[in-house]
Amino acid sequence: MSFMFNIEMFPAAHGDCLWIEYGDSNAPHRVLIDGGTGPTYKKIRERIDSLPEDDRRFDLFVITHVDADHIEGSVRLLGDENTGVKFDDVWFNGWRHLPAPEVDDRLGPVQGEFLTALIQKHRLPWNTAFKQKAVVVPEGGSLPEVTLAGGMKVTLLSPTARQLIRLRPQWNKVVREAGLEPGVAKEALAALAKNKRLQPDALGGPTIKVDALAKSAFDADSAVANGSSIAFLAEFDGKRALLTGDAFAPVLAGSIQRLLDARELDRLAIHAFKLPHHGSKSNISTDLLDMVRCKKYLFSTNGNIFNHPDPEGVARVIVHGGKGCSLLFNYKTEDNDMWAEKKLAAKYEYSTVYPKEGDQGLIVKL
Repeated sequence: MSFMFNIEMFPAAHGDCLWIEYGDSNAPHRVLIDGGTGPTYKKIRERIDSLPEDDRRFDLFVITHVDADHIEGSVRLLGDENTGVKFDDVWFNGWRHLPAPEVDDRLGPVQGEFLTALIQKHRLPWNTAFKQKAVVVPEGGSLPEVTLAGGMKVTLLSPTARQLIRLRPQWNKVVREAGLEPGVAKEALAALAKNKRLQPDALGGPTIKVDALAKSAFDADSAVANGSSIAFLAEFDGKRALLTGDAFAPVLAGSIQRLLDARELDRLAIHAFKLPHHGSKSNISTDLLDMVRCKKYLFSTNGNIFNHPDPEGVARVIVHGGKGCSLLFNYKTEDNDMWAEKKLAAKYEYSTVYPKEGDQGLIVKL
């Protein structure tokens, strides 16, 4: 029996959509992480339709957080009742999972309400591995570990309860401004039915100053929704992948340090690192990169809206990611093709991988 562990970065515009297959290559298990922007749904649907009707099952569907570029395609997918797809578990932190303090990407929380309503409508298993409670890293003790049906071990790294607490007031404000009551599925389904956009279809050169960019001051991301991202280490058959959504670098670093301490390691050896927030300079710190040893760094974005990845983020990977590392992009764009310059790659001993000319998306085999 031959085992596989593949990560496919769908062409999700400026968002994330990862289709993972692992296990027996003749009967793989699957994990889906995020649904990308709205149009990404068509690619997901095409892939599902290509599967035999009795093999449209996922061990896990993770919606990392409520930003539109991660959740829009997820809403469209779960709103499509004709896919025949089954999920053993869906990880998503909705309104009900946000801890309430003493006081009580713009439309993300509204789409979070839509997603919540669809999960409830279809009676999908929801955060089952966490006893229907929040998918969250506890402040102390061991990091949560879950073993999926196919044998993949998942170690949760983000979010913390603090990040979910910070999200609650923003979620409440945005949802109420849209005329909805947080957590009321009936209202959300009625609003979703009027939202046509979320309905399922009927079907640089060598002059780049890499060292200076890598040494630039790290200004940490503070976006509340990004901080709530579900991130985890996936392990199967001796292969390990770090899958991070848009998580905060300090949160990831803190959890990885706890993991290193528990396993009595100095650095975490991984085979793939899907970089947080599409390669943003505010989510890739040298501290984080120095904690891992990796050969394949994955960038999921077409550069739209925010022009990711940031040069500072890529430069930090080149300098701190280890000699001989590869930068893998699911698009070739004006924001990333400069890294393919041969003299630059030779000087810093890295390589680049892009989709074939005319293609979008990339399959990464571990």
